[in-house]
Order: sequence, then C-alpha cells, then structure tokens
Amino acid sequence: MPLFRLPNSFANATTNMAIDAALLQSVPAKVALFRHYAWSEPTITFGYTQKWKEVHPQFLSSLVFCRRITAGGIVDHRNDWTYALILGTGLGGVLKKSSELYLILHNCIVAELTKQTIQCTLAPCPRKCSEIEMPEIANCFQQAVANDVITKNGQKIAGAAIKRNRQGLLVQGSIDRQTLPHDFDFNTFSQGLVEELSHALDIPIGHSNDLRSFFNSRLIEQARVRFESDKWQERR
Repeated sequence: MPLFRLPNSFANATTNMAIDAALLQSVPAKVALFRHYAWSEPTITFGYTQKWKEVHPQFLSSLVFCRRITAGGIVDHRNDWTYALILGTGLGGVLKKSSELYLILHNCIVAELTKQTIQCTLAPCPRKCSEIEMPEIANCFQQAVANDVITKNGQKIAGAAIKRNRQGLLVQGSIDRQTLPHDFDFNTFSQGLVEELSHALDIPIGHSNDLRSFFNSRLIEQARVRFESDKWQERR
C-alpha cells in the first residue's frame, strides 16, 4: 500500500480540477497519491456548496473561476502553493474522521515548516475559532478555522478541503506564499511533507519508473468537460 509522489504539473483551472477528480475516481484501493500543481491562469476556486451568484461578484471578472468537488470556501490561487492528497478505500486514513485527518495533515505541514525555521502553529478550537465573525461567503485565507496552520500572530498559512466517495478520499490544500519568506524552499518542503504524511498515515513511500498508469486520459477529459460547463459552475 504505497504512497506515490506524482510529478509536479502546471495547467489551467479546469485541467487541474479534472486531474484531481479523475485520480479520486480511479485510485487503486491500497494506494495513496500526492501531487503539487500550479496554475497557468489567475484562478479563484470555490467550494462545492457555495453559491455562484455570491462568489463571482467579489472578484474581477478577468479572473478564472472554477467550482471544486471539495467543500470549503473561496481560494485565491494567484500566489499559493497547491497540493492534492488522494487515498484509496483500502487505506486506514480513509476511515478517520475528517477533523482527525485534517489535524494529522496540518501537523505534518507544521513539522515541515518548522524545519525551515517558520514559526507556526494550529488555529485553536473551539472557542477562539468562533470568536472571529465569519463572513457570509468565506474567503479561506482571510481567516482561519480550527486546526488551520497559522503564524504566531494568527495569520493563516494553510488550509484544506476534503471530499469522500465510494472510490476514496481527496484532500485539496493550499499554502499562502505571502506568509512565507521569498527564499522558502518548496522543493524540500514538498519532499519532506510526503515523508511526514507517510509516517503519520502509516503508508510506505512507493517508487515507480512509470507513473502514467495513474492518469486516465478518458476520465480526465470527461471531468474537464464537466468543470468547463456553466451547469457545473452555476449549479447553486
């Protein structure tokens, strides 16, 4: 039951979301996948349950908008470091409560940030989290919720959203680059984060000379068509 680190990728919004969706749909039962990807266009993603008519007016019309399959709030990807973690149904991590998995994931991020001398912690819960008045439509990086990664002065560094289905579990996470030094080593961070996740979730790191089998082009194209459609974008 290995954890594979997939190659970094750089694509537009619908392709990035389509790959995540396709990986969730096709991941083998006892396999975990981690990938980092960047955005070829200025993108705003928003949660599955959010209302299009309330999200869209908050930003310039020149930005690209895409509804995620995960829940959560609005994420501005213009200056973030984005990742996805996919767990097959045969892995123990899938059985954990979302709140427990969220805590494990962000503890791993805190551990790796700390190795690069970033002072950070997890947002407290429950009382202090609820003291901040939540906006009607939450922009994820404007405030932290319980167990988000934050700086010592409370600025949010990292958050994530989770989706479960019969195929497995998908985590889509984001780290705000503005909260980190300009010389922060994301390559070292990414490698270390995979190692931390491997240890925390008790999944050994896998190695393969050919990772192409995880990318089902038919499923990716089907998902891309869905994410590009107005029906998907404006479904709520």
